[in-house]
Amino acid sequence: MFRLLAFIGALSLCFAYAAAANCPLCIGVVACNTNQTIPKVTCTPAVVNQTVLQLNTFYRNTTEFTASSKVYSCVKVNFRSTGSQVDTFAVQGCTAGSKSICRQPTIDFNGSLNCSSQTSSSSTNNYSQRSFASVLLSVLFIIGAFVTAS
Repeated sequence: MFRLLAFIGALSLCFAYAAAANCPLCIGVVACNTNQTIPKVTCTPAVVNQTVLQLNTFYRNTTEFTASSKVYSCVKVNFRSTGSQVDTFAVQGCTAGSKSICRQPTIDFNGSLNCSSQTSSSSTNNYSQRSFASVLLSVLFIIGAFVTAS
């Protein structure tokens, strides 16, 4: 009985890990430079708060994007001031929920704001297939461990 409970617990941890979104995280024009590799992080409430705090500069009503959620969206925002040849603001990170923060009303500004948002389930890198493979391998490993322990 104990082995069954341990197996179910381990399996639920695997599914929780697989459901988490992985998004690029950078804050600032230099950190978000497109000529470099931007590290990906697992979306957590702390990462969401860090991202949304930066986006408060341009968007109204951002509090709903910091709420606790089981679904996360990856967001990328760049701003270029009028007359500037380069971006003056850049951030990539996570927001909570499946709604796009890009559709929220913006604060008045002089320049060009570019925003793209994507929920974790529709990522172009197809994280869902990689996560499924990861879960499957984890389950097989756990089953193998139980079989050898018996």
